[in-house]
Amino acid sequence: MARRRNRPPGDPDLDRLAGAALNRFQRLDQRAQVAVLVLLLVAGLFAAGVVYYQRHQPASQTTPTSPQTQGPTTETPTTAGRSPHMLLGNPSGATTDPANRANFLMVKPYYAISYNDGLGTPNWVSWRVIAADLGEAPRKQMFDSDKTLPPGFKVVTHKDYSNSGFDRGHMCPHSDRAATQAMSFATFVMTNIIPQAPNVNQRAWAQLEIYCRDLVRRGQHLYIISGPAGRGGRGSMGTAQTIAGTKVTVPAECWKIVVVIPEGNAGDDDLAKINAATRVIAVIMPNDNDAVGEAWAPFRTSPAEIEGRTGYHFFDRLPSDVAQSLRQRIDNVPIASPQPLGHGGGGF
Repeated sequence: MARRRNRPPGDPDLDRLAGAALNRFQRLDQRAQVAVLVLLLVAGLFAAGVVYYQRHQPASQTTPTSPQTQGPTTETPTTAGRSPHMLLGNPSGATTDPANRANFLMVKPYYAISYNDGLGTPNWVSWRVIAADLGEAPRKQMFDSDKTLPPGFKVVTHKDYSNSGFDRGHMCPHSDRAATQAMSFATFVMTNIIPQAPNVNQRAWAQLEIYCRDLVRRGQHLYIISGPAGRGGRGSMGTAQTIAGTKVTVPAECWKIVVVIPEGNAGDDDLAKINAATRVIAVIMPNDNDAVGEAWAPFRTSPAEIEGRTGYHFFDRLPSDVAQSLRQRIDNVPIASPQPLGHGGGGF
């Protein structure tokens, strides 16, 4: 006897059920048989439609992953161009190619980074500050390793800075993102951190951050980019080239550029409001615990000077004549002597 190929051999219950169903179908009149076949056809088409929908559902309808738990960034240059945090450009030409380990672009919700895996720090961090970003959200007590880095990149941890003589120095500071806890906590990730001498981080650097937020409260939009330069600094425990063995490079200097734009009306194009007379604040501070006090104004310089120290090219989205004028600008607005800060007064 030929074996029946469409059901398991030796299954009498299945044979009996199939036979009973066939007998019942054969006893129906022709009209009833047609109705049964139509119902079976409709059920099959419905099931096929469900399977097709599940396999082809648009990605926008799926549940999004948290920025802190998703895989490596896949932002395209178009996405980067739309980010308000990169309005003035990409000064190092960073890309989202994981092979570009020395200049890897990470466009995050609250700031953008060019990350350098060899240094274990950002090359630069860029962000916009408006009044809606400010608030009283709490600080996070521990810094997180950045889980969005590509596989194979070194993992810098909170403990890598412990007992090093250097602070975990925010580039995009917590207080520039204190409108909500999620915004605040997003700054406590190690790709946003460089080793800063405590007297830099907690004094002049923090005073500049406070000054910038005061500008925002007085109706300005700020576009800020900051980062490290050089190698070798002096912390509270003396000089060092690296910390955590050779995992993290200690910079010789810390720099920042701030473009100040009047707030204007909702929906106004900030890029279009920048002209050759726009205020630009640029500073370079030595990463030296013995050389920096409370005042930040003495460290003002030109963006062109920072370009010379870093090799970057700032303001590449502006008309060339405007960009050239801003690069040469040294801010000379009178700055009052700052009041000393207690520990915890800045963005460290």
